[in-house]
Amino acid sequence: MAVALGAAGLLALVLGFAPTLNPIDLVLGRGRSVVLGDFVGSSLPGVRAELESSGLVVETRNGFSLTVPRGSVLAQDPLPGSRVAPGATVSLVVSRGAVRVVLDDLVGQSLTQARAPLDEAGVTVEVVERPDEVVPAGVVLEQEPGPGLEVQGDSVARLVVSGGPAPRPVPDVSGRSLPVAAYALGAFGFDVVEVRGTSATDLPPGAVVGTDPPAGTTSERGTPVVVVVSGDAPPAPVPGVVGEPAGPAAEAVRAAGFEANVVTANELELALAAQAASEPGTPVRPPSPGTVVLQSPAAGTERRPTSVVTLVVAP
Repeated sequence: MAVALGAAGLLALVLGFAPTLNPIDLVLGRGRSVVLGDFVGSSLPGVRAELESSGLVVETRNGFSLTVPRGSVLAQDPLPGSRVAPGATVSLVVSRGAVRVVLDDLVGQSLTQARAPLDEAGVTVEVVERPDEVVPAGVVLEQEPGPGLEVQGDSVARLVVSGGPAPRPVPDVSGRSLPVAAYALGAFGFDVVEVRGTSATDLPPGAVVGTDPPAGTTSERGTPVVVVVSGDAPPAPVPGVVGEPAGPAAEAVRAAGFEANVVTANELELALAAQAASEPGTPVRPPSPGTVVLQSPAAGTERRPTSVVTLVVAP
């Protein structure tokens, strides 16, 4: 009886220390588990040493915090109190501290450039798109906070970004003269690319019958528009006036039965005109001020009378 009681007591003792009901696991060290402590706020080196000494694998990544000091644990996975087996991985988020960024003047930068330092600092970026007739799409128009002000890692920065020109309806220019119609369409941001005649109308000769796209059609800025005018006169060749002074050139265009639209050349147009006018292998010379450097349609192109000929003039 004494021997039996002793054996039973020994068995209970072994099972009490064994992590499983198999006493062999106790002898071989199998099935042991580790209960994780709460490491948030503790320094990373000490936490790493404790976990690795328990046979666990430590995985770290960085995060920003206004409360947890730099180099201390910000979060852990699994959570405190979890029981894990040796060899398991414990993920730790380590604080990089409270990041503060002094904002530059972001207006005029692309959205990608403007938000790069904010994303790096963990600042939430609120992007608002607004149509703009001048600033290209994707460029910052406004910022909040303004230049020179400081934002922290938990702050919100607001960037107003250009969405480019907004679509707009084609204006109704029917019944007007061609010059007035062309001016109105240009003011709305459309390009008059062709003028067609028609005899199927009761309007007087030269009056605008309609447009293609039709009036009221919502279109992007720069959409090419065809203007239909009353009358069916045969097309005539456009005179060539490149290189002539703007005044005489416009008079020559009007004398040929066309409407002259005189505009000032931009830098790209000036460069293209200078290159086209120069002989290969010779220095490129800028065009003379006040002379026509480009025209559209090109010389010799057949257009109906009263069609618009655009003359690009060097400033």
